[in-house]
Amino acid sequence: MFTGLNKNEIKRLAALALLREQDGTRDAALGEFACLASEIMGVDGCFVTIFDDDFQYIKYVKNNPAIPQKMPIVDSMCQHSVKSCNAIICNDTRLDERFRDHELSINGHVIFYAAAPLQTKEGYVLGTLCVSHPAPRAPTVQQTENFLRIASLACNYLEAWYSLGRVDALTGLPNRQYLLQEMERIALETAHRPSTLILFDCIDIQRAYELSRYLGLTAVEKMLRGFGPLLRLRLKLPATTPLYAFAPGRFALLIDTEYAKTLTKKAENLPDIEAQIRGDIDIRLKIFTGYVNFQPGVEDPKEILRQGISALHEAIRQDIPVLPFDRDFDQKRNSDFKLLYDLSEAINAPDQFYLVYQPKISLHTGFTEGCEALLRWQHPVLGNISPATIVALAEKTTLMNDITHWVIRTVIAQLQHWRAAGITLPVSINVTVSDFSCAGFADTLEQQICEAGLAAKDIRIECLETEKVLESEQALYELDRLKDKGFKILLDDFGAGYSNISYLRRIPIDIIKLDRSLISQLTTDAGSRIIARNVIMMLKDLNYLVLAEGVEDRETAMLLQSYGCDEAQGYFFSRPVPPEAIPAWLAHASPLDVASLRNAM
Repeated sequence: MFTGLNKNEIKRLAALALLREQDGTRDAALGEFACLASEIMGVDGCFVTIFDDDFQYIKYVKNNPAIPQKMPIVDSMCQHSVKSCNAIICNDTRLDERFRDHELSINGHVIFYAAAPLQTKEGYVLGTLCVSHPAPRAPTVQQTENFLRIASLACNYLEAWYSLGRVDALTGLPNRQYLLQEMERIALETAHRPSTLILFDCIDIQRAYELSRYLGLTAVEKMLRGFGPLLRLRLKLPATTPLYAFAPGRFALLIDTEYAKTLTKKAENLPDIEAQIRGDIDIRLKIFTGYVNFQPGVEDPKEILRQGISALHEAIRQDIPVLPFDRDFDQKRNSDFKLLYDLSEAINAPDQFYLVYQPKISLHTGFTEGCEALLRWQHPVLGNISPATIVALAEKTTLMNDITHWVIRTVIAQLQHWRAAGITLPVSINVTVSDFSCAGFADTLEQQICEAGLAAKDIRIECLETEKVLESEQALYELDRLKDKGFKILLDDFGAGYSNISYLRRIPIDIIKLDRSLISQLTTDAGSRIIARNVIMMLKDLNYLVLAEGVEDRETAMLLQSYGCDEAQGYFFSRPVPPEAIPAWLAHASPLDVASLRNAM
């Protein structure tokens, strides 16, 4: 729209974002410039404006209350000064075709009007400095020249004020905002050469915070200030190559792609940093590097910045010294994020989440002793999403709690339905440490089942993430409360790790659920049989009920029965089935012939 106010550029210009924010000292200074200009011109009114893509904002106004604090650019008088990047001196707005139909001219608030653009050295027009009067005026040449000088001084002031926001206070290096502006600048150049953004991480910020906690800010700040010169020295950067302070302990380079090849090769062999932080205390820090090649003017600078950050974080995650941006991997991560959003929507959708139920069979009687509720997600586009994917997406978010609450509500409703049909069948639900860590979880669950006319024996709690449970006092407390209220507690996936045994006396457990990895090779491996038999014997000696999952064949069931295992579930007995299939299963499925299992041994 404007010569001096390019729409694409102005969006990226941080100065405008900063100007729109309240800053009493800055706005007072702008007001002093405006008042001085009105005195020189011999008029009453003055005001200062700034512009973004769509609106004009008033930062200061005197003796002209009719001027709105915010108005569309197309309705402003100052748009003409901004558009031309020139000052406007209008003796009588009523006689000027640009202004005669403007409301401020018609109502007599602004008859004399003078405006000068506030333009930076890079050519960005940020706004205008204006004076006004409710009567015609004819300023002298000297008055006009002095008015323009004041406007120029106001520009210099804004330039200096803005530059303060582009320099990192700790290191004295140009900051991330300055880097972004440079990326925008090279995007406007006619000759676009392939460029590279390189990001370096010298210290994990959490570690820096921890060091600050014990050593104080002074010692850590001294260390952070030293990273930049050290990095420059080890990379042998020319003095003319700017190094940017991207974040505490992080630095950036914006360079030609050919030169970047040399630097990334050097970065692969950078030695660890040995930083002396106090006296004879040294710490060893590993430098990670992420980079992205790009063609200036093709992609948005902020997107390039995001890509560089993505590459750096992936290098840190994989513990790789140098890693380029991987578009395919990034797309997958973005898809995962989109799927996470879809997951949040699915919780409230009527037809995406559903439960299936897998029967649990007594190896003593052959009868169905209960079933496990298993979550399924039918995505409207992607189809069936695996439970492992659901957990991976939700486990570090509050969505896990929302999902658990959905499961609880659905299971309670299903139990009520079965109860009305004369079916009494306990259902196990999977609960994570984030659920147990919510104060009042046990009380809320008890209230829900009581209001539904059910009892604690109708729902069993399968405890996931056992190690994390032990790290949470609140989780242990809620498990104790559940135990006291009569709920049966199952320890899930026993045998999948190396330290399960230590859990047994620290968590109020009723039933131990053997992981499928413990029993999957019973029929083919003698060592697996010895381990499984002794584990089951130990658990029975400790008075636990033992449940085996993942039983896929008759021979495995026979072995488990002979070892004293109490219950089993798996494809040998039944796949997970929809709730409407449970009555038929209970009515027509013959009890497991446990005697035949014993005789077969």
